[in-house]
Amino acid sequence: MKKKILAMLLAGAMSLSLASCGLAGTEAPADDAQGAGDTAGDTSTETGVYTNSTQTQGKTNEIVVRVSNGAAESSPGVQAQLSTFAPQVEEASAGRIGVEVYSNGQLGDDTTATEMVVAGQLEINNTSTAPLVGYVPELAIFDIPFLFEDEAEADAILDSEVGDYLNAKLEEKGIVNLAWNENGFRELTNSVREVATVDDVAGLKIRTMENEFHEELWNSLGAAATPMSSNELYTALEQGTVDGEENPIPNLYAYQYQEVQDYITMTNHIYSPFLFDMSKAIWDTYDEETQTILRDAAEAYGVEERRLNREAAEENLQSCIDDYGITVTYLTDEARQAFLDKTAHIRDMIAEDTGTEIMDLLDQAKADYAASK
Repeated sequence: MKKKILAMLLAGAMSLSLASCGLAGTEAPADDAQGAGDTAGDTSTETGVYTNSTQTQGKTNEIVVRVSNGAAESSPGVQAQLSTFAPQVEEASAGRIGVEVYSNGQLGDDTTATEMVVAGQLEINNTSTAPLVGYVPELAIFDIPFLFEDEAEADAILDSEVGDYLNAKLEEKGIVNLAWNENGFRELTNSVREVATVDDVAGLKIRTMENEFHEELWNSLGAAATPMSSNELYTALEQGTVDGEENPIPNLYAYQYQEVQDYITMTNHIYSPFLFDMSKAIWDTYDEETQTILRDAAEAYGVEERRLNREAAEENLQSCIDDYGITVTYLTDEARQAFLDKTAHIRDMIAEDTGTEIMDLLDQAKADYAASK
């Protein structure tokens, strides 16, 4: 079923009304799609939501901006688009600009939606870096293991010359990144034993995405990396075909892997950003006022989405402990360094694809951040 959410501003407040119409159900979000926050695990068959884009504040829209998401309606990304991006755009434009928000890949999966953005057939796609690396190889820097110590560092680097450089490269390919948001840090789970050191990883069969750098990471740590579709993973974990997996906590919770895993290690081994990508072909048709309204609202959205995603991660992790009895382990500084040392060579592998310019910018931004602390 598809839920239709009418997001309208009345005296500064947004009220949501729901209606539904028949549409086929969809699968759970992919690994590089966002988790579903507090309602993760909901088996609803909703395929999309959209705000009122035909009449806002009593005016018929001159411009309609569609936003595509591979994630579920309940994900932090979609929720922040509905609560922050759409109403801010509609209010700032006095109803001249309407926003439609679609979830669960209703307009196409992330690869298809990215192609539509580049071709000028879709206004915005909120996506991970995965479908964009083919356009901008430098985005592969986010596959470097243990690149960031925490969210504050990730935010600072994305807001530095590194983010500016990547945005400029994207624009050359027909994509305007209006804001960074996130999928978050990936963590290790398994059903065999607590993992507190590198030695504890040895021999574990860990499911990964089909990503050569992710596979190399776990093989380097002594695990047996096992690429597998996310659609097969729950059953594989339940039956012991693989021992564990790695995902941001909201994704773990969305897939309900907490039901078939006993241990979580907060490795923070990969940080996965998301991008709020606008078609440059369409962007260039807008006047300066319209562009400013959209960019300001997108930046507010990025802040809110990260807040919601981090809040969901905390709440979902606590539920894993309280409701499922999962053992959660945090790496010591010494243990983290051992993980980093075992995987340091992957940076050089990635540099072969990205070139040295982005690596130099990254090193400088990290040094500047460290000096500012």
